[in-house]
Amino acid sequence: MALAPERRAGRAKARELVMRVLYESDLTGDDPQAVLELAFGRFRFTEAGRQHAAALMAAYRRHRRRIDRVLGEKLRNWDLARVGAIERALLRLGATEILYLPETPAPVVLNEVVRLAHRYLDDQGAGFVNGVLDPVARDARGEASADGAGRA
Repeated sequence: MALAPERRAGRAKARELVMRVLYESDLTGDDPQAVLELAFGRFRFTEAGRQHAAALMAAYRRHRRRIDRVLGEKLRNWDLARVGAIERALLRLGATEILYLPETPAPVVLNEVVRLAHRYLDDQGAGFVNGVLDPVARDARGEASADGAGRA
């Protein structure tokens, strides 16, 4: 029996899955691509959702050093390794999409990542994620974004 399209996961769920994969691979040391492939077997995605998750992961794997460097530059008096694992996964997800998937407007990326942050963290954690990613978006795309991204 096939799931109705509304029960399949699209781009928003693809972001959440990639965040969870980044979190898991960060903690276990497993290859994020292998973790993503296993996750694709557990969840149903629309073709657009599957493609978006794959594109996010490919961009992250290809550019992870630059992504971490860009994030490190925005973390004043912090080291990315000291940031909580969930926050780190969210920051990497957001920075990847902002820097390497320009077809999605930066405000959309920030709203989606901050929405995830509110789901997995408290308001302070969501504000932290927003505060780091907003200057990444402004520097990378010249798009001011987060004046409302973290507020519901």
